[in-house]
Amino acid sequence: VEGARDEFVEWVRSHGAWGMLVFLGLEIFQIVVAVVPGEPVQIMAGALYGPVGGLALCMVGILIGSTMIYFFVRALGAKAVDPSVLHKYRFLQDERRARSALYLLFFLPGMPKDLLTYIGPFLPLKPGEFLFICTLARFPCLLASTVAGDSLFEGNLALPLALLAAAGGLGLVCIRNEQRIVDWLHRRRDKLSPK
Repeated sequence: VEGARDEFVEWVRSHGAWGMLVFLGLEIFQIVVAVVPGEPVQIMAGALYGPVGGLALCMVGILIGSTMIYFFVRALGAKAVDPSVLHKYRFLQDERRARSALYLLFFLPGMPKDLLTYIGPFLPLKPGEFLFICTLARFPCLLASTVAGDSLFEGNLALPLALLAAAGGLGLVCIRNEQRIVDWLHRRRDKLSPK
């Protein structure tokens, strides 16, 4: 796996702008196919293009991939999404609370961000609002991943290990407590909703 990764990095670098487009395609693929983990792609982006260039490329890929999902699912209608997913995240139907709750879910590591992208068309937000939130909220985790990738490529193991340990630890806590977070957001909506 490591050898294949190194070969891919060399191939991308040797092909200049075409290599960048291929990598952008990989990031878009990772967003569209929700089961593909994003962190390895983002770390590779940092190794290839540095923390800022890698971050920019990832954010463009996320925006394009999320836009594709949003309008594809909207064209298909509600049948495109499992009803249980819509029910689980029904607190996002509260127009006054949807923005902050959605931002939190996309901000926290370990949350099913790519899956959440599929319910975007069914939320009380305009397409531009939804896409802005789901892209911007990922910024801190993306930056940590691209910084880690850049440092790893430069041979500095301490920083990437510290960043990955912190993000991984927080991610594990969020994964283990996803239902509690969702329940808290439901209670918050119920508490703040007018009777």
